[in-house]
Amino acid sequence: MNKSILMKHFYFKQLLLSTLCCLFISNAIAQMDMMNALPSNLATHTATQNGSWFDTATWNTGTIPSTGAIVYIPNAITVDYEGSSADHIFAIRVDGNFNCKQTNANQTTRLKFDTFFAMNSSYVTFLANNASDGKIVIDIEPFDIETYRAGSNIWNVAAETHFRDNGIVTFKTRTGDGDDRYNTIEQADNGDFKIIESTGTTVNDGIGVLGRYSWDPKQLSLGMVTMGQLEIIGQEKLNMVKLAADATSGQNSIELSEVPTGWKTNDDIIITSGGNASASNNGEDQVVIQSISGTTINLSSSLNKNHEGRSADNLHCFVGNLTRNIVFKSPSTTVVSQRGHVMAMHNDTNVQIKNAQFLRLGRTDKSKILDDFVWDKWLEPVVFTSKVSALGQECAEMRAIPVNEVTNSRGRYSIHLHKLGTALGSNMAQVTGNVVWDNPGWGITHHDSHANVSQNVVYNVVGAGIVSETGSETGTWDNNLVVNVSSGHNIDPYTASLHHDDYLFSGEGLGMKGRAILCRNNVIANVVRGVGVINMNNSVNNLDRLDAQALATTRVGYEVDNFPLSTNGYSKEGDGVMPVEAALIMENTLVIDSNFGLRSVERDMGVNHESRSIFDGFKAWGTKTGLQLTYQADYSFKDVFISGDNPNNALGIDMWKHSHNQTFEGLKLVDLEHGVKVSRVVLNTSDGPKTRNNGFTPWIFIDLQTINVGEFYELQVDNPDVNASFSYTEHSDNTIHLSSSDIVSRPTTFTIIDDSTLEVDYTETGENALRFEVDGVITDDFGCYDMGIQQALAQGNLREGYPKRIYQFASQAKFQEYLTANGVYKDVNDNDQLYFIIKENLPNRRSFEYTEFPVRVKIMNASGVFTNAQVESASALVPKNQLISRLATVSQSSTRNDLSYDDGTHGVKTITLEAEKAIDGNNNGRINAQYYQRGLVPVGSFSHTKNEIEPYYDLDFGEEKLISYFDIWNTVEINGSGIETPSNHFKNFSVFISDTPFSSTTFSGSQAEADYEYQKNSTPTLKFSKNNLNAIGRYMRIHSSHPSNIKLKFAEIEVVGKTYSGTLSNDDIADKKIRIYPNPTTGTINLNLNKTYNNVNISVYNILGQTVLSNHYDDLDNTEFHILGESGLYFVKITGDNNLNTVKKIIKD
Repeated sequence: MNKSILMKHFYFKQLLLSTLCCLFISNAIAQMDMMNALPSNLATHTATQNGSWFDTATWNTGTIPSTGAIVYIPNAITVDYEGSSADHIFAIRVDGNFNCKQTNANQTTRLKFDTFFAMNSSYVTFLANNASDGKIVIDIEPFDIETYRAGSNIWNVAAETHFRDNGIVTFKTRTGDGDDRYNTIEQADNGDFKIIESTGTTVNDGIGVLGRYSWDPKQLSLGMVTMGQLEIIGQEKLNMVKLAADATSGQNSIELSEVPTGWKTNDDIIITSGGNASASNNGEDQVVIQSISGTTINLSSSLNKNHEGRSADNLHCFVGNLTRNIVFKSPSTTVVSQRGHVMAMHNDTNVQIKNAQFLRLGRTDKSKILDDFVWDKWLEPVVFTSKVSALGQECAEMRAIPVNEVTNSRGRYSIHLHKLGTALGSNMAQVTGNVVWDNPGWGITHHDSHANVSQNVVYNVVGAGIVSETGSETGTWDNNLVVNVSSGHNIDPYTASLHHDDYLFSGEGLGMKGRAILCRNNVIANVVRGVGVINMNNSVNNLDRLDAQALATTRVGYEVDNFPLSTNGYSKEGDGVMPVEAALIMENTLVIDSNFGLRSVERDMGVNHESRSIFDGFKAWGTKTGLQLTYQADYSFKDVFISGDNPNNALGIDMWKHSHNQTFEGLKLVDLEHGVKVSRVVLNTSDGPKTRNNGFTPWIFIDLQTINVGEFYELQVDNPDVNASFSYTEHSDNTIHLSSSDIVSRPTTFTIIDDSTLEVDYTETGENALRFEVDGVITDDFGCYDMGIQQALAQGNLREGYPKRIYQFASQAKFQEYLTANGVYKDVNDNDQLYFIIKENLPNRRSFEYTEFPVRVKIMNASGVFTNAQVESASALVPKNQLISRLATVSQSSTRNDLSYDDGTHGVKTITLEAEKAIDGNNNGRINAQYYQRGLVPVGSFSHTKNEIEPYYDLDFGEEKLISYFDIWNTVEINGSGIETPSNHFKNFSVFISDTPFSSTTFSGSQAEADYEYQKNSTPTLKFSKNNLNAIGRYMRIHSSHPSNIKLKFAEIEVVGKTYSGTLSNDDIADKKIRIYPNPTTGTINLNLNKTYNNVNISVYNILGQTVLSNHYDDLDNTEFHILGESGLYFVKITGDNNLNTVKKIIKD
């Protein structure tokens, strides 16, 4: 085993050891909390041998536990519970094994308790999963401690002293006062922000948990909390089925699209609302099954609502089954703190919660602000770029509220996976096939755990249905049905997040702070927000970073490592990935009847890498706003359907501010007032109007369909009261509309734009020591885009971003450690300059595939430190395709200098039109691009010649290149609220490639000088593209062949190629001077041998090797011949005296 592998193993072991130590400490604290709450010496009944709960011989007292009992099952003791008891057990502590079951199909096992704690050594099961099994009903019901203590009881004196519910609880409101938004820690520390507390009011929740803080300060009691192995497994049944036909009010039967496996008579079911704008009496129905015949369900009562589908788009309402044969429930109560909860925590060995119903559980109340933590102080962010505010990353610390003042604690839910672990290799918890029904807060909470949360039904909850709580969560959420999620409190989300660490309370079906979960085939109905993503990570208290290696490997089909320094302590930012950085992956999501289909905001300032969030098959059927993507970056949507709930006021996509590099392929918009909300204009009396999108970032629409959509673009003034006369008629965002026929698959390329930042000074000290930055441009199927996020310049310092990717090693020692594990190299062509390699995995926005690119970073001032530098292999160093146009020298035949734009109120702005505008990385073809950036960048982003005969545009790539692809982007004619159209001038030109400079100024002269020609026809299009060229040349000319005066205007010219590395002999040089054109051709070929040869033979072969033409010439300098046959690839073989022997490829269109 080599040294590099050994070192990697060592680092992995060190990381694993560190992780295990942290987990051990966390586990020990949690276990101590439960042991202190339920000390074993207070037990009224202790199991002394393996046996049945209902066998007196099992217990030290010789009696069966009865009402008020405190039960202790020691380690290595197993107690089986199969039977029914109405006794209200106060507490059960399991250090050993507890098995609850019912093996008789006609019987029900019943157990009622207040508190059930299972320690780290425990193994707890609730099993009724066989077809012959019966039911299990677990009542989690508050025990009246004070009444029991005051009367006759079986507790000892110590227990009576320990267990109390008479603590005085004081409720206080806490509100922020002063400025809570700062740019730096220095400003924040000198600021005036503070928390103001109200005077207290006494709260009495009766027999709830609030007054128990003397022995249960964490409010863990009144619930089931396990730290060992847990298996809750009931009988499987299909959780949801789509309707096969409309179901209308008054019907007492419904038709399903498939046989509902496992469904039974008397099961409760929920039928979702539909999403058609024209539907009347749309809504949910909760009904009971009377009988089942195949796919027909007969109901015990008639439907009250209509459930109408949309057959044209294969959409229909869904039916969910709410009944399971294992039930955990609390009694109906209006006092939230008297409800139970279920939590599995701190142990990933074996957690299975399957096919059970959790009814009326959970007491974290999302209708109210959480009051267990409040802002305490500012922290200096360790990430490279961050505000110190609600928008910052890890910039605030909360303080815990005194236990006698906590009235609404987080963490008490129907199903709560609490810190089971997410490090690479963690076991996956299973939460499948369950029902969560009626919860005042989150339904299923997936917290710092690796879990499969799938095939569940979540119904009638507040705040959010299924939640990834703190950011580190991994796993899968598949085939869940979430119905009827209402909004909680209405405190501003920025205030709630920063002041109280409270979030995801607005009615999200899937609520995500952790973005790394793979979500597939989920159905969400009657919610405020179908998918709600919270990207604010200001507080360190309830935030967990992602394990970088787990993120890279656990999403099957989407494995990619974007964070090479986020492990082993390499990075100055620390280990782990900030939640905001992870790409979302969602496949086949259906949202029915919502205010928002997807709402994801406040991400753009925290993304220091390149990846794509993927929404493949997203449907928002019956929504007020389909997608809200403000303050958002790098989302790819494919096969998206959005229909409005009201065509008079619904919106398809909201991207009016800070929305960067979004793509939409196969987007269908139906029944909407507006398709896309583009940049609002923000008025300012001193600086003038501005927009908050930068105009560079592309929004790409492929195969857009619209049906009953009013205006495509919604144009709004953000604050019209500043100037009521301001007229906003044309947006300046970079909207690009294409069809799939305009796109072909291409390899992804990466081009370094500025290599001056790619070096690390080994001896440097200070704040920026060991820091380097990656700045480049990416090309993919859709074209090119700049790496990173550049905010609109008109925003000043309001928003930050990462225009370049930043890396920084934590220390010189960690830098050396990284190099030891990953290698040091030397450049033998640059005086043995030392360098190391960082690997950037970069995405294709259409295929979602990633390509790995080695970025070489120089090591400066390290002479004698690294003595065993390697030399990369020749294959690793061969030239790769790059965006060669971006680095080219360009010119044009003339430049127009009298073009301007005026919106009528903002003022006239001159448009600069030099040739460089066509290679600036911005393919925004609108005349008013950057118009609202307050003069901070030139207005417009296209080149423009004068109107003249045969204008041309030249590119010099600096050396001979092997050219593979090009895209030439047209400008567009702006069209108000309608979709812009391609400019009419974009026609009748040719793209010539040559290995020698073009000297002629006429089209025919350029044609004669060119080695290759690619003709643009007479039909204007948005772009002109060619692929897989393999053309060799240094010079490219775009030359108009239009018969009269015309201009050349180009929004962008993108040419992909690489350095031509062929070694040329004299014969090769002669061969290169042989020109054959046009190529591609429609049939006619011109051959120029550059000199006269004797005894020349010309043969043309098709791709099958068949000869289609053969000519002989005694002597030849140039000739013309014709290829007859189908379109395709042909080979022209030319032989003659003086070693004339060459083959040329030619394409016939």
